[in-house]
Amino acid sequence: MAALKGVKTVDMVGGEITKVSYEGAEYERVEGDAEVGGLLMSREGCHDITAGAFYIINEVDRDGDAYFYDDEGDLNALSREDYISFHKKRVRLKVGDYAKVIDCAKEWKVAQGDFVKVLIDDKKYRPFQCKVQDGEFVGEIVWMHESELVLATEDEVAAVKEAEAKRSVEAKWAKIGRKVDEYKVGDIVAHANAVWFRNSGLGEVAAEYKSGIGPIISAIDYDGHLVKYDVPTSKLTLVTPVEARFDRS
Repeated sequence: MAALKGVKTVDMVGGEITKVSYEGAEYERVEGDAEVGGLLMSREGCHDITAGAFYIINEVDRDGDAYFYDDEGDLNALSREDYISFHKKRVRLKVGDYAKVIDCAKEWKVAQGDFVKVLIDDKKYRPFQCKVQDGEFVGEIVWMHESELVLATEDEVAAVKEAEAKRSVEAKWAKIGRKVDEYKVGDIVAHANAVWFRNSGLGEVAAEYKSGIGPIISAIDYDGHLVKYDVPTSKLTLVTPVEARFDRS
């Protein structure tokens, strides 16, 4: 992560920036300490830090020093007097929102920096029931205060959803005792080469992956001929594993 691109000035007072927007969220200038997930604007350039540039704050220590990734992608820090902090404008989270944990107790089954998805908002003392989406406690259910969460950015949400999709695929393959895209002879598959195969898009694994781009798929084309092609696993979908076929012992 380097200096952020796409930070837009929303408001200024006396020639000083008081409000900015980034990835659809607004950030307001504050005189207090910085917060994790907020932005800082460096007052001067030094040590791979661009003067006047914005960075996402990853950590804040007791002295108010803010840690972030500089222009070279290294973790760097500025003391309180060397930056201006901007807090994300608070918008109440909604059911279905993804949020980043910015504060939590050590004994909770969630850690600072983890992402969660809001499942319930009961409007009580600790209103948000959330499911942890990543980290050591992925899958755990926790109740959070609003002050302990910040709405995730668009990029963060995209990354979390991508990780979710990957875990879902891995779980499906694990249920049949295989790694992702581990095809076996006799598997029935759907392939993305219906035009190439000149059939409905279904075939059978005739030979497992040995070399080339994927397993050999055999299929009967519209003319009744048996055709075989080396098909990339990225273009295949498992329909029925060979172990579940009724026509096989």
